[in-house]
Amino acid sequence: MDFDALLGRMFAPSEAVLRRLLQLPQDHPWPETAAVPAGMPLLQQMVDAQLDAGGKRLRAVLTPALVAAGQGPLDAALVFGAAVELLHNGTLVHDDIQDGDQLRRGRPTLWTVYGTPQAINAGDGFLMGALAAVLQAPEIKESLRAPLANLLASALFETIRGQVADLALRDLDPITADDLLAVHIAKTGPLFAACLQGAVLLLDGSAEQMAAAKKLGGVLGVAFQVREDLLDLRGTKGRGAAGADLREGKVTYPLLCALQRATPPDVAALRLLLTAAAAGGPPPPDRVAWWVAWTEANGGGADAEVFLQQSLQQARVLAEQAFGADVVPVAHALADRLAQLDG
Repeated sequence: MDFDALLGRMFAPSEAVLRRLLQLPQDHPWPETAAVPAGMPLLQQMVDAQLDAGGKRLRAVLTPALVAAGQGPLDAALVFGAAVELLHNGTLVHDDIQDGDQLRRGRPTLWTVYGTPQAINAGDGFLMGALAAVLQAPEIKESLRAPLANLLASALFETIRGQVADLALRDLDPITADDLLAVHIAKTGPLFAACLQGAVLLLDGSAEQMAAAKKLGGVLGVAFQVREDLLDLRGTKGRGAAGADLREGKVTYPLLCALQRATPPDVAALRLLLTAAAAGGPPPPDRVAWWVAWTEANGGGADAEVFLQQSLQQARVLAEQAFGADVVPVAHALADRLAQLDG
């Protein structure tokens, strides 16, 4: 099964649902002379600007792809997948503020255009609107609305806790590869797990399948982030030359693996470079290229590839525990796609 082709079939219906979910009514009274409720146009403008920046939409299409394979309620799955994608975008808006990032997917971040206070409001709108949409969705059986919303709320809290850990990671010295993996599990795994558990719920799966789906989400979340690090190292992430994370002062899994074999002078030099870059002083391109080559020469890329393949093999096993025979090929196709390092 070709996962890219599967995404292509699901993208258009998923995008349509994604765009309408946050058009929630404003129920409290407003002056009769007001043409529209206060704040609604600006909030919608900010939401649209964030969604217009694009993205893989992987979280949006994963649940409907799985549910469609199992002959389950596709309309409900589209709503739930879109809600997870909205949560993801809300966390991105807040992350951009906290990290001071001025670009997201090649476009100005919301806080640089609308200011920090309004961007915070937009991020909050994504988060709470997604929950409200699921609780009100006519496409979802009433008996499943609260359990699905609970999945979203729990995943969101775990993701917030992961962001706290991510920010705290910068104060650790030294940072180990295991420290970084723990952050990936906490920050990226929960929303993937929500997609998978939501599919199990919509397909009337068992408690054992739900538990396997949660574990699968954690494994896929880590695999996704390690793959992103490898794409950055190889220059196939779509962010220009290799080493964009280095230029921004961010540690990556391949870099931390390479540091296990580094000499003390190399460790000290790299720490200075990362500190300066994180403070807004990116190193020149030739130094970035040198450290990219150094990471590969010290086995960082090779170690990360081995870890990625091991994680994806574990994911395939967990997928067989979480889903029935008709649905497993979709999860396997995702694992196969994540194994490819072509962007």
